[in-house]
Amino acid sequence: MIFSLLTILISYQSIQSMRANTWYFNALNTLKQPFSIISLTELELADDAIKLALKLEPTQAHYWQLSAYVKMLILSKNNQQHTGSYLHYEQVEQRLQNSLKYRQTWAETWIELAKVVSYQQGPSDQVYNYIQKAKKTGPYNFNVQVGVIQIALTNWKRLPDKLKAQYVRELKLAAKYHYRFYKVFEIADDLNKLPLLCLSLKFGSEFAHVRSSNSYREYCL
Repeated sequence: MIFSLLTILISYQSIQSMRANTWYFNALNTLKQPFSIISLTELELADDAIKLALKLEPTQAHYWQLSAYVKMLILSKNNQQHTGSYLHYEQVEQRLQNSLKYRQTWAETWIELAKVVSYQQGPSDQVYNYIQKAKKTGPYNFNVQVGVIQIALTNWKRLPDKLKAQYVRELKLAAKYHYRFYKVFEIADDLNKLPLLCLSLKFGSEFAHVRSSNSYREYCL
């Protein structure tokens, strides 16, 4: 009798997991399109799909991670400014927190959380602490390095000294990735902070190969 009940329970859980996985990939496949051609309606359907996946399996960290990402894309697509934006950022923050509740070793989740909180608070101590957790779990993660640079460039006018020092360290680490460094130029361009980035790269042997790159010539000369 007990064996039969266990078999039924396992079968039920397996079915739930498969259903959740189907909804997860439904949302994921939508996001494989270039952002420029994804419609707001498609993003909202992807959001609904990942919510259904989470309803079936609420302890899946990567489901919560994707849920936060979809919400950020919706926010970008809506191009919201101040009105109502903070509520949406809070929702993204909560989804990232839920992801970290079930897996605290994801460096990229920590840095995404740092970015989202920095949109709300600026370069606060909380943002700094999230950055340190991202660095602890992913000390050589390029996306973490780029995330720190993005936070620093965005908040440069009110950036505390400890984050300015970290910006320089992360810039040196990111420069070691050579061809991938173009991502830093793109972010600075999007933020209208190319003059600041180019000045940061102008001196130092660590950036010599960056200064000789096509990306540097394109964005800084």
